[in-house]
Amino acid sequence: MSGYRIIITVLLFTCSIALSYDPLYYDNLTEALHSMQINGDVAFGYFIANNYWRTDSLGNSEEYEYNTSLGVIRFQFLGRYGLTNSHTLSVIIPGFIQLQGPGDSTGIGIADPWISLDGWLTREPRLFVRGAIRIPFKGALESGDYSESDRHFAFDGALTVVSPLSAGSGISIEATGGLRYYLSAWDMLHAERDSTETKPPVELRLASFFVLPVNPELCLRLGAELATRGETQALIDRNWTGQNGSEFSQRDLRGGISLNNESLNLTMEIFYRLGGENTAKEWGFMISGTGLDFTDLFNTSSGSR
Repeated sequence: MSGYRIIITVLLFTCSIALSYDPLYYDNLTEALHSMQINGDVAFGYFIANNYWRTDSLGNSEEYEYNTSLGVIRFQFLGRYGLTNSHTLSVIIPGFIQLQGPGDSTGIGIADPWISLDGWLTREPRLFVRGAIRIPFKGALESGDYSESDRHFAFDGALTVVSPLSAGSGISIEATGGLRYYLSAWDMLHAERDSTETKPPVELRLASFFVLPVNPELCLRLGAELATRGETQALIDRNWTGQNGSEFSQRDLRGGISLNNESLNLTMEIFYRLGGENTAKEWGFMISGTGLDFTDLFNTSSGSR
């Protein structure tokens, strides 16, 4: 096994012991569309959480129980366009419908969209790079108390590697590592009912999967995701100060199937959160490739993915 494949394997197992659904990392590209090719999709799923993790004053992440379970339908509209045979432009628009939650609150909304540019770094080995920006809607298109928006403008850069696990095994690895950088924005303090200029630190995101072909059309996928960052900084008395207990992390398992033939490109995956800080202990599923097409909104025919 060559050196870069060893690195990929180590990265995969690090993720496995170390996110639930993230709109940008849910549907990573592993190759570019052809020039002027258009591709679209609508993904949707359901997530539920009975418990959550919150960091206490001593810095420990403690698990608590919701008075009412959190239940959310999540969806995302995806549109892609091949700028060249090596570069693809993507727009991701996530949204949600809250069915239940603490205080019996419900709501619906469109969260912050992502715009990304993906392209080949090298085709052998298969290295794919991405740069993306997230535009904060700041909850303007959401109703109710529940929100999935973030007030901070964000940049995300990632590298995806696709490689056989070993010669003749039939198993391949898809591994993505990325960093997310946030700009400062006016937001609520972490532990107080007050607001000021805040800035989260750089966030690390990893996603890795084993892909096992069952037949030419059906593959099994099993992997994990990780998201983690340190304390959020707040501008207090003209000084940037770390907010105690504002660390964030999510550690998730993710597995499912993908079915790809002439008439269907279906992916079904289950998410299960193993641990985290200041996050819900949720599990759920997402489905994409059902035939609902983002490009149908513009009366254009979609290319194959």
